[in-house]
Order: sequence, then structure tokens, then C-alpha cells
Amino acid sequence: MKNLVFVGSHLGYPMDRTPLGGGAMVGLQLVRHWKPDASWRLLVLGSGPETPSRGAEYARLAGREEAIVDMGELAYARFCREFEAETTKWILERDRELKPSETVIVVNDISEGPTLGRLARAGYKVLSIWHVDVVDYFNKLYLRRFLAPEKLTRVHEKLRAAGVEWILPDVLNLVFDKQRETVVHSRRIVVPSSAMADTILRCYGDLIGREELSRRIAVIPWGVWAEDPAPADENRAEELRDYHEITPESFVLMTLSRISPEKGLHLLLEALRQLEAGGKLAGKDVRLFVCGEPAFMMGQSYHKKVKAAAAKLKAVKVVFPGYLDAAAKRAYFRLPDLFVSPSVHESYGLNVVEAMHAGLPVLASDHYGVRDTLPPDAGRLVHYPSPKKAPPLLAAALLDLMADREKLKKMGAAARAEASAMPFSAAAEAVRLGALGLLG
Repeated sequence: MKNLVFVGSHLGYPMDRTPLGGGAMVGLQLVRHWKPDASWRLLVLGSGPETPSRGAEYARLAGREEAIVDMGELAYARFCREFEAETTKWILERDRELKPSETVIVVNDISEGPTLGRLARAGYKVLSIWHVDVVDYFNKLYLRRFLAPEKLTRVHEKLRAAGVEWILPDVLNLVFDKQRETVVHSRRIVVPSSAMADTILRCYGDLIGREELSRRIAVIPWGVWAEDPAPADENRAEELRDYHEITPESFVLMTLSRISPEKGLHLLLEALRQLEAGGKLAGKDVRLFVCGEPAFMMGQSYHKKVKAAAAKLKAVKVVFPGYLDAAAKRAYFRLPDLFVSPSVHESYGLNVVEAMHAGLPVLASDHYGVRDTLPPDAGRLVHYPSPKKAPPLLAAALLDLMADREKLKKMGAAARAEASAMPFSAAAEAVRLGALGLLG
């Protein structure tokens, strides 16, 4: 029998009320979609208190009283190291039960995973799932794109060659060392977009050979697992329209994500402020629903910043509904005329695909995943030359799209057709077959 050990530090938490992000949700959906049979066995390693799927054997490691969502950057880095050590030990201590020739390790993300070098030297084959290119993310969020990500990885390689990478704080080693280790020791690398694949090739093509690295990378867009609309959704949506006093003349915008700096909500609010200041929204009833909870790192301070910016708007009414469970999400998706994804960095954009599946046109920044999923007739992409230049570009696109509701309806129909052709079940099966296929 083949064994698939799925390692995800964010697994085991009640995702209907825990804002852990898209990578955690993908991991949860993978273990729920996989159905072990007599030919293979599924074991899941997580840190949460709940078994994520009835079809899997679950082990809780590095569990703690403090919730992950309450951790700051340094506390989270310590948690990552604990989870790394405990998962590595758990697997290696069971090498007789989980024979390397019969067992594949699937790692759901990079920084939180086990020590892949030790597992590889013990004979285990590894498939890694990349929800975030942490070097690229770190570069955009903390270094403000000071250098291209491939230049950063080259600097790190020089430090390693000189034997002085120890001068970096452990938080940076989680960024650079863990990602490097993942590239070297993964027999298969699953990414959700072709743009992410290109970035990995630019950063690490010289490390193991560009041709070999290209062979290992599999681009698998996640698609959508959202349920189809139900009659009850429209009833709840009608209640929401009444509560928020939304009329046929209202123009409704919606975002849905963790409230975190990379999501670019401040850029959208500044774009709306500029439209107000220019008199472009005079006489219009514009609503913006900012759906989601603050992220567990940098989220609370950013939430305050976003709320302060929203309070300065006069013509636009901004509403913060908080975290939406599946039923609430379907109801809220019936309210907007336009879904907006203004992210500075987005590895894929699960919420964009969900909005498309709900029949919404999309205005999005030109981030990684949306290039592969949003056709031109389903929305609009805005390229950010820099964060400072983003608001006026967003403002111009908003004004243009708001001027033609009939065109927006056609875009929404095209978006729904595109998303319906991307079922998550196909992605889940592709990952399962790619993992078990490593065992021959």
C-alpha cells in the first residue's frame, strides 16, 4: 500500500471562523476531496485541534494554547521551527511503518514544512505545494521591490558560499533557506500560476539546472469548490439589500480577502478618495463591502489604517461585514455590480475565482494568478508600475466600468462560464496522482 503524508501547519482549525488564508483553505479542501481506498493511505499532520477529514488519519503536532491568528511575526517564526522539528521527527521515527519506498511526503506551503533535506536523505520523495513564493512576497511587502527576487536569491547564495548566512536573523532564514531547501529536495513542485513558475525558474534555474527545474514544476490552478447558488441565498441577499438600503440605482463594489497589507485595500480606498475629490462620484450612490477579517500578522494595525481611510470617504459608504462563512459569502456575492481585487501581491486569487463563479465581473491588479484565470471579456486588469501610481490607475478603471452596467453584466456571464470550467476536484486529483506517481 502507498502512503501519502500530507503536512500542513494550518490544518485542524475551524475554517468557517478562522482567517488563515487561501493556502490553508486549499489544504483543507485537498484532504476533503481525497478518498483513500485499498491502494493508498492518507495521513495528515497539522497543528489544530480538529481532525480535518474523516477519511484521513490525523496527528496534531506543535499544538499550543495560543491561537495562530494571535501570533506576531517572531512568535510565528518560533511556531514554524517547532512544527518543522516535530513533523520531521514524527515521520523519521515511523520509517518502518512508513517505508520511504512506499511513502510520499506532500508539503502544503514552504516556511512551515518539515526539514526536507533530512527526509530526502532518508529516501523519502517530496511534493511541495507553493501557495506563496515567500522570497517574492518578502521582497514586495518588506523591501518595496528594492531588488528583483532573482537578485535576492543570488545574494543569499553568495552568503551561503561564503559560510556567513548565519548573520541573517532566523525570520529571513525561514524565507530564504526554507525556500531553497524546498527547491532542491522536491521531486515535484506544484504552483497555481504560470507567473509563479517563471519566477521560480528565474530565481533557482542555476541551482539545479533550468531544464531539470522546469521538469519538476507543475502549474495547477486551483479553480473553484464553491457550491452552486440556492434559493435561500437570494432570500438572504434581499434581506441584506433592505438592511443596507441598496436600491437599483446603487452601484455596489465588493472585495473579499484577509485584511492584510498585500491585499491593497488602501489603494482601492485612495482611488475612491481621488474620484470623490475630482467630483466624479457626485450624485452617485456608491457602496463598498470590504469582507474579511484581519490577517494574523500585521492584520490588526492594517485594519485600523483601512478603517481610518474608509471613514474619510463621503460619497462612498464603506461596510465591513467581517468574515463570511460559505452561506453568507453566497448571499453577499449577489449584491455587487463589480468585484475588486486590488492586491499588491497575490499568488493565485481564490476569491477572484469564487467571484467569477458567482457571475461577477472582476477588476483586479495584474497579479500572478489572475493573468491565467481572468479572460479579457470577464473583467479588467490594472498594472501597478509602483504602489504610488496604483490609485489613479484604479480610479480610471473604476470610472470606466461603472459607466456601463450592461457591459458589466456580459462580463459577469463570461466570468461565470470561465470559472465553471475550473472545478477544484480536477486540481485535487492532479495533485494526488502527481504525488503517488512519484512512488512509481
